[in-house]
Amino acid sequence: MKKRVTADKDGSRWNRFWNKWKDHGLVRTVLYVLLGITLFLLMIGNIAPDFVEVQVGSRAEQDIISPVTIVDEEATERARERAARDVQPVYVMDPSITENQVANLERAFDVIKETLSNDQLSREEKRNQLQERIPYEFSDEAYDIFLNHSVDELETLMQFTRSIVYEIMYAGVKSDTLPAALQEVNNSLILSSLDSDLRKVSQEMAKASIVPNFVLDPEETERLRQEAREQVRPIEIREGEIIVAEGDIVTHEIHRKLGKVGLLSESANLYPYLGLALFIGLILAFIGCYIYFSDLPIRKDNTQFLMFIVIFVLNVIFLKVVSIGQVLEYHGIGFLAPVAFATMSMTMLIHQRIALFSSFLFGLIAAIILNGETTRYMDFTYGLVAMFSGAAGAFFLGNATRKTSILQGGFVVSVVTACAVVTMIMLTQSPFGWLDLAQYVAYGLISGIVASVLTIGMMPFFEASFGILSPMKLIELSNPNQPLLRKILLEAPGTYHHSVMVANLAEAAAEAVGANGLLARVGAYYHDLGKTKRPHFFIENQLNMDNPHDKIAPQLSATIITAHTRDGAQMLREHKFPKAICDIAEQHHGTTLLKYFYHKAKEETDSQVNESDFRYDGPKAQFKESAIVGIADSVEAAVRSLSKPSPERIENIVRQIIKDRLEDGQFNECDLTLKELDTIARVICETLKGIFHSRIEYPDEVDKVIKKTHHKGKGDKQVSKLPKVENQS
Repeated sequence: MKKRVTADKDGSRWNRFWNKWKDHGLVRTVLYVLLGITLFLLMIGNIAPDFVEVQVGSRAEQDIISPVTIVDEEATERARERAARDVQPVYVMDPSITENQVANLERAFDVIKETLSNDQLSREEKRNQLQERIPYEFSDEAYDIFLNHSVDELETLMQFTRSIVYEIMYAGVKSDTLPAALQEVNNSLILSSLDSDLRKVSQEMAKASIVPNFVLDPEETERLRQEAREQVRPIEIREGEIIVAEGDIVTHEIHRKLGKVGLLSESANLYPYLGLALFIGLILAFIGCYIYFSDLPIRKDNTQFLMFIVIFVLNVIFLKVVSIGQVLEYHGIGFLAPVAFATMSMTMLIHQRIALFSSFLFGLIAAIILNGETTRYMDFTYGLVAMFSGAAGAFFLGNATRKTSILQGGFVVSVVTACAVVTMIMLTQSPFGWLDLAQYVAYGLISGIVASVLTIGMMPFFEASFGILSPMKLIELSNPNQPLLRKILLEAPGTYHHSVMVANLAEAAAEAVGANGLLARVGAYYHDLGKTKRPHFFIENQLNMDNPHDKIAPQLSATIITAHTRDGAQMLREHKFPKAICDIAEQHHGTTLLKYFYHKAKEETDSQVNESDFRYDGPKAQFKESAIVGIADSVEAAVRSLSKPSPERIENIVRQIIKDRLEDGQFNECDLTLKELDTIARVICETLKGIFHSRIEYPDEVDKVIKKTHHKGKGDKQVSKLPKVENQS
């Protein structure tokens, strides 16, 4: 007995350890990190640019196309400078120049008149003074003309010459129009009344006075040039643009453009890698937030979360495999991606809501991985088709319980994917041939079938590796022709009938509190499998025979009765049954006490009797379904023992059994709340009342019934005359 107690403690210690790590936050954080690293490694190849090895002066071995649209700043700046240079300088007329030149001309005439009026000077002295004081350089003949004419004649010359200068300069003289202005002087003198000598002097003086009076306006010129720069649109290297054609010489300009778009190894752009890291960070954040705010078991169960990650990564790997076909230039092969595999598997193994949510994420990931037919980092044609395909798989398999439903779901996914393919091809407005469209639709149809086949093929792997029970697996185990169920029916028919009744009660109670009703039902079918080793030691199988417990010691009776939980779990494990079913068989009695045999042993001996020798080995119920099956098991046996059950007596028994287990700490290791226990009691009572509704109520004492039950060998079902348990929600 001591060894059995020690083993029980070791088992409990392992269960506590496993339960601690099963929902430990650090474990979940590590899983998130591993998921992020795996996604980054799988997707990095789809955003990494393909470098080209070319040198200036070499010939391109193939067309080199720009993978991005980017502004070519250098080419743009050169174009802007050319536009600025093409703007002509802006000149404005400066009236002060005209006034200054006319004033200089008048001063020259004043000097001439003053010199000629000085009678004290000789002709030669007058000539010398004129040459020194007049700011113009005249010919020697001009000075002689000045000396040979009177002051009045020179006054007329001055008036005429000033008029010519003023008129021509007032019209404006630029540097490039100066020759034309000087020619205009000649034209003006043709019709003059001056004699030939004065006309010649006037010509020299006018030409000497006329200068350009238009000056450069730097501010206006710069403003116009800036406007010209701004009107030049940025020059872009467009995505898909052929930078250099096959066979062309790679010039310095082409080499510069290749570096600009990141096609040269020495000009690698790190931003796409950073963008991918941020993208994956957003994916993980969305997953974390969705799971955290959901009410699904995956919120706390790291085992389910690990399975979710495995399915998620497998789907991304399938996408990666399909993308290899794009590298081999199989156009449209991205529509073959079996994205619905993941959403169908998640629907069957986890929950439909998490599958629908994941379909959105798979659409985004597919847009990156299946970008082989475009120069962009994301191809939303494939992304949206993948999203529709995944969502269709999740929607159709919402309540599926058979493998044939997965195949049917595959056909639905095929149709939806094909429709999405046609839709996206037409929305792109790109030219396509009907033969190409038929090929793309074929890929879409095949993808749904492949997804369903993968789902069916991978389902046993997930169920075995993670101890997950899908509805289909549970339905399969509930088949009456299942060998172990046949064994119970043939070797312990009373136990079989009892198990069926327990299954009905457990399923109704489990569904009422949000637990897995199908798991509770199937677990109840097998919970007493261990009784088939010694069927006649249990009252439901004692037909027209004496009770063998009357002839053996209570310690031996307790050993035989408590062994059926261990035996049942061992038999189920030998037949490779899912862990949850084995756990229900092992945990449904927890560590409850066989009170009848315990008190019987105390009455038969004066020595000390160890209570632990009359308790089940456990462990206590670790999850809701196991605890509910244990309650339904005790309740069914107790109520079945009543000769005249009434609604009041049934409710008293049900609530008393639950109260006894609660006070005995049998629910301490599962997450049942008091409110849920009250709901379980109410649902079980309603179910039992429906079964025994035609019974006539008799006021028999419950204690007599229970004692009778224990005396006949059903020592694990004990109820005493205790008050009704109040609603403790």
